[in-house]
Amino acid sequence: MRKVVSVMSALQEQAVEMIHDLSDDNVSFLIEIIQRLMPNRPTVEKVQTLGNDEGIQAFRRLDEARTEIWNYLPAGFDPDKELEEARKERYGSLD
Repeated sequence: MRKVVSVMSALQEQAVEMIHDLSDDNVSFLIEIIQRLMPNRPTVEKVQTLGNDEGIQAFRRLDEARTEIWNYLPAGFDPDKELEEARKERYGSLD
């Protein structure tokens, strides 16, 4: 039997140690974030968690709703511009 030796950097070892301390729900959430950062990498399988964390579920629903919400906004909608205009209206100009 051949043994595979893996060499990890100190940073990778630190990340693994931190992951060991996370709950299954938080590990699942972390995996989702990593998958979003690496969209071109094929997903082997989706990890199912046993517990239900309301915060993670709420975040997932919000993330799914974001795409749908953009369909109802006018073409060329700029949320940063809208926010700036609302701030100026409420607080006045700081110039």
